[in-house]
Amino acid sequence: MKVEGLLGFLGAALGIGFSLMVLVIPDISQALEEESFFFYMLTIGSLVLSGVGLAGSFIVSHKPRLGGAMMVAAAIGCTMSISIMFLLPIVLLAVGGLIALINYEEAASVGE
Repeated sequence: MKVEGLLGFLGAALGIGFSLMVLVIPDISQALEEESFFFYMLTIGSLVLSGVGLAGSFIVSHKPRLGGAMMVAAAIGCTMSISIMFLLPIVLLAVGGLIALINYEEAASVGE
């Protein structure tokens, strides 16, 4: 697995873990002072988008453009979550996706 796949995998795994922690452990949402339906919907959205980032981290080795776009989209979508806990997964997904996209563009320009 390349560096971008590894970064995407770590970011997505942390995003899924943090989302499940917020959904399962009610004390976390109380500590964040958010116990609304909207907060839980944003957390579920972050869980789904982290799954998209996880799929992108596996796809990036075969299709770097698609996998990188999926990881960047997951990072952008996860910024909707209110919790500061998602900062590390967002950064890891974004960096991994951007590395995949930049390497794809460089390989395409060298091949011409």
